[in-house]
Amino acid sequence: MSEGLYGSEEFDALLEEDDILDGVFECLRRIWGDPKALSDRRLADSEYRTRKLEYELEQLYPPLYDDLLEQMGDHPITQLNQGCGVIMDALSFREGFRLEQELAADHDWSVSLTWAPIEGLPSETQFICREWFDAQSPSAVSRDDFRFVGDMDVPKLPGTELEYVWTRHPDQRLEGALKGNYSMEEVEDIYKDVKTLLEDIVHESIHDEFLMTSDHGYVNHLGNSPYSLSDDEEEALSSKFGSRFCEVGNGQAYQLLERANIIERVREHYMVRGHYKWTKRGATKKIMHGGFSLPECMTPVLRITT
Repeated sequence: MSEGLYGSEEFDALLEEDDILDGVFECLRRIWGDPKALSDRRLADSEYRTRKLEYELEQLYPPLYDDLLEQMGDHPITQLNQGCGVIMDALSFREGFRLEQELAADHDWSVSLTWAPIEGLPSETQFICREWFDAQSPSAVSRDDFRFVGDMDVPKLPGTELEYVWTRHPDQRLEGALKGNYSMEEVEDIYKDVKTLLEDIVHESIHDEFLMTSDHGYVNHLGNSPYSLSDDEEEALSSKFGSRFCEVGNGQAYQLLERANIIERVREHYMVRGHYKWTKRGATKKIMHGGFSLPECMTPVLRITT
């Protein structure tokens, strides 16, 4: 592999970790642990290296996605019995690595970062919220120990022995950040506001132990990609997929995409694997959810003790 995707330590982790995905996480740390990785000038390169890493790993280790799927379920947020669980919609390991560094440096807090696979596929909030809180969306959850934060202002928190806080950020901002061929606002700026929001939640809570994570991450199609499609494959994707997942259907297009390992069926849905993208008329979103890839399905798990 090239592109500086791993050094000797990351290579050892890939070979020696009991779970190869723990080694993958260390490779991702090499890319996104750089404090400048989210900056406007470096973002496209960071995303390309992430795509290149995933593309190469699947070639070298074909069971990669099978291993990831097998580990889904029983997310750490569901195992809490006290403290505060913070779910930040679509926060990814990109932001997680930087939060680990900055929260420890800026505060007298103990901060550690690991990862966990998402609860299940497709990687969409509606499905994961249904699993965790038996509601169609975070804003529809009605529980005394739960608060939904839809903007940057933190309301009074439950103050229960175990409380949950689900924020609409960063996803609300990411949705509009990269559309078509221009950027409405920089991902770096979104990160800074999300960090402030998390700090405000910590300060407003009565607890001193926090588990911060996300329901899913996201795929960012900004910049170049090693993933490519033939004309037939692109036509099949664009004809059947309006997003990175769809309900199972019949037809030659699905069979073509399955044979090429471009999509994967899990129960009643097909999901786009990796970072394949296809062309549609009009402005195309660069940031998408619902597929089966490392940035979407490996969520950050930050444990904070204040």
